Amino acid sequence: MVKQVGEGDDRPGRVPVPALGLRLSGAYAAFFLAMGIQVPYLPLWFQDRGLGPEAIGIALAVPMLARLVSTPLLGLLSDRLGRPKALLAALALAAACGMAMLALSVDFAGILVTLAFTALAWMPSLSLLDSYASRQARAGRADYGKARQWGSASFLVANLVGGALLGMLGAGSVVLMMLAGQLAYVLATLALPELPRPEPRPAPITGRRARLGVLAGIVAAALVQASHATLYAFASVSWKAQGYSLATIGVLWAVGVAAEMALFRFGTRLVVRFGPHVLIAVGGIAAVVRFAAMATDPPLALLVPLQMLHAFTFAATFLAMVELVSRSVSEHRSGTGQTAAAWIGSILMSSANVASGPLWAAFGPMAFLVSSAIGLAGALAALLAARLQPHSSGSGG
Repeated sequence: MVKQVGEGDDRPGRVPVPALGLRLSGAYAAFFLAMGIQVPYLPLWFQDRGLGPEAIGIALAVPMLARLVSTPLLGLLSDRLGRPKALLAALALAAACGMAMLALSVDFAGILVTLAFTALAWMPSLSLLDSYASRQARAGRADYGKARQWGSASFLVANLVGGALLGMLGAGSVVLMMLAGQLAYVLATLALPELPRPEPRPAPITGRRARLGVLAGIVAAALVQASHATLYAFASVSWKAQGYSLATIGVLWAVGVAAEMALFRFGTRLVVRFGPHVLIAVGGIAAVVRFAAMATDPPLALLVPLQMLHAFTFAATFLAMVELVSRSVSEHRSGTGQTAAAWIGSILMSSANVASGPLWAAFGPMAFLVSSAIGLAGALAALLAARLQPHSSGSGG
């Protein structure tokens, strides 16, 4: 992913570089439209369908469990088929069908079944899109970070526009809005060019020590990502308790998204200059500072720069993890590598989510100190990974 993007590629069958960059950006933007509706507003749809708090908790857990099952399997399938664009389009269409069925579901059992079917296709798609984009970047045809930034922008726009539409159309429209976004993603995947089947080659990383270094790096990035669990679940609760208005809380979240967009835009240069392990370690140290400060109920003047650290705690570690996998696996195993890394991240994030509730109930904002400790563990794991993995591993996509 660190290979520099050229000015174009006029060989037959190749999409010119600028056009490919636009298509990739469009794919990320379209994917996050539905996600930007689902994350904040799907619980309201559950409530509109008559589900109580316990049932909503179960419904929210179903996609997580489905993702753990399907993510590694679809990564293997992508590499076995050798047609990643075709699989992306098929999964996008399957997820759209699932959302259409979900919109028609009224009873609890039907909702759970359609949620599971939708999640099996939808949740792993981001890792497979990352694999596709990293292979294009490895060939010098695209810049992964610049394409990925439009996913963050789209997520923010979906949050804001979705909230306004929800006020006009009611909670029953949430899944329909998700479906509209997913249909846009179907079209975006169809516009992507298919990648040629790569020749099987030995992995760039060989030796037990080096492979342990890769695993340690992935776990390090996953730990830093998992340190956000309490933030995602209870930051708004904490800020509201401090007396901040909903508009102010929305601005604070927007600051974080804007910061991650900036990092994604220029992140390729950083990963070229410093390497993925350094970015993960920096993200972990930023998490230590950010969440230790969050435990003190900081004033608004401090919350804004703390939210700007999202560029490092989230975006830098995410970019570094994709890059680390891209450098460490051969191209014909790209889908397996990216989905395996996402699977590890899902396990750690799910565990942190489960722990965040009891921690918040017992300690309130002081629970952010646990987030700080998780970030520190991620930084230390990244430093260990850097010592285990040789610098001669080669550049990735």
